[in-house]
Amino acid sequence: MNNLSQKLKILITAILSFYIFSANGQNTEFDKRCRIIEFINKDSINSISKLTPLYNKRGFYLLQNGVYDFVIDGKKYFQSLILKIEKDRFFITKNWQSEENNEIISDSIEVLINQEIQVRMVSIDKGVGNLPTRTNLKKYNVTIIPNENYCSLKNIEIISKEKTYLGHYYFTERGLKKIKIIKNTPYLCEENGEFILRRN
Repeated sequence: MNNLSQKLKILITAILSFYIFSANGQNTEFDKRCRIIEFINKDSINSISKLTPLYNKRGFYLLQNGVYDFVIDGKKYFQSLILKIEKDRFFITKNWQSEENNEIISDSIEVLINQEIQVRMVSIDKGVGNLPTRTNLKKYNVTIIPNENYCSLKNIEIISKEKTYLGHYYFTERGLKKIKIIKNTPYLCEENGEFILRRN
């Protein structure tokens, strides 16, 4: 394994957890039947083994308990939390709220893997942003496959104004960022401040 691969694996391992974190904040046992949602660029099939949970034009994969901006059959589901991934479908919620040391999940939406699924990506780093981009339906194959290495992104604690909120990792063009939602307002949380995101 070259140095770049080693560093990437260390980075991913540092932010990923090998257990599933439930909505009420209690850990459950690691499920060996973990699955991921793969987005593979049709021109990069030979690079499948090099995919990671970080954005890359050749492909990437989505993990349970991560937050993503979906466009499904043309309808927007921004800042949606992946609740569960099954063999041919997955479940998301737009209606999750960060609270002190807890979170509230209000609904669950089923998405079949054969629907038209795109991922939108904001490009914000240190408060500076560019126009969002999204995956092209014609350029990516979207599938669900088993995965033995990674199962779920872990919940994270976000400290704001002396309060600790339960948050998540948010998939962007510039990597995984911290996100919380308070009173239906999503905040991208970085070291230099918090930035309000567009809900839809």
